Amino acid sequence: MKSIYKYIFTIVALFAVTISFGQSVYDLRLNEMMIKNEDNYADEYGRHVPWVEIFNTAYNTVNITGCYLTDDTTGLAAAGKKGGVVPSKWYKIPTDQKMYMPQRSFLIFFLDNSPLYGPFHTNFTPAESRTRYIALINANGKDLLDIVEYPVSLRDTSLTFGYVMDGQRDAAAFKKGIRASGELAFLNEFTPNSSNETQAKISKQDKLKRDDPYGIGMALISMAVVFTALIMIYIMLKIFNYVTRRSTQKSKAQASATPAAAMTSTKGNAEDDTVDGPTCAAIGVALHLHFNSMHDEESEVITINMPSKHYSPWAQKELTMKRNPRLR
Repeated sequence: MKSIYKYIFTIVALFAVTISFGQSVYDLRLNEMMIKNEDNYADEYGRHVPWVEIFNTAYNTVNITGCYLTDDTTGLAAAGKKGGVVPSKWYKIPTDQKMYMPQRSFLIFFLDNSPLYGPFHTNFTPAESRTRYIALINANGKDLLDIVEYPVSLRDTSLTFGYVMDGQRDAAAFKKGIRASGELAFLNEFTPNSSNETQAKISKQDKLKRDDPYGIGMALISMAVVFTALIMIYIMLKIFNYVTRRSTQKSKAQASATPAAAMTSTKGNAEDDTVDGPTCAAIGVALHLHFNSMHDEESEVITINMPSKHYSPWAQKELTMKRNPRLR
């Protein structure tokens, strides 16, 4: 049974590790940004300053604490080394309860070079930057989580720039270092703390009907899911059967070994407890006297030995006869 628990614990641990690596800070995206903010979204002080929106594409809560926002990644290689120094223009996101981003949620940071205003105000501003991008860096100082390069005209127009489809980045191109702009564009409407997809969406039912009019794809997917589940159940049952059989064999081996040990122990005790001849003779005489004598001899006790053949008073016929009646 202990082996079964080990297998179950291993499977649960693998699932937990997969989930933790599958959905983490690597799912964060710089979803939308606004550089020239004259009369649109305002901060908690009523000021109109540049801002950037971070989107959590994962389906679990992600803690963004410790990550960096910056407009200059020059010191990325040096900061990622052991003992490396983080550049001063990197804004380290502080510890705050609001930094726990729920699934598919948004978070706004103001690029106003005023970190004393609160945890959502960075220490840099695009107006003073020589670069044209905003980067989000992991807390280890070496992993680039996302980077968005915006056009020069964004500084002169009151439009927002970001992903047309929330967080839909070309992962392969990003991994190769290509800052693909195919998913990025000027947005017709600014949507801070909300989805960039303002157009009406086609329903999943209509999309499925359009992509798979005869249902062949759905049937194949369903069959694949069912057979995959059956195969997994079969493997689990085989493992369970193997573990159970091993446990039973071990129990039987222990049970067969126990009587042999007991017999050996009994034999040894019998040899140690042997009785010598004089002792056996004394025991025999005592038993003979006990069964063939009417009473043992004791001090101050009268022992009456009756004849070997005697009659009980109840067996005498004269005592059983009634007396003759007397005449008066």
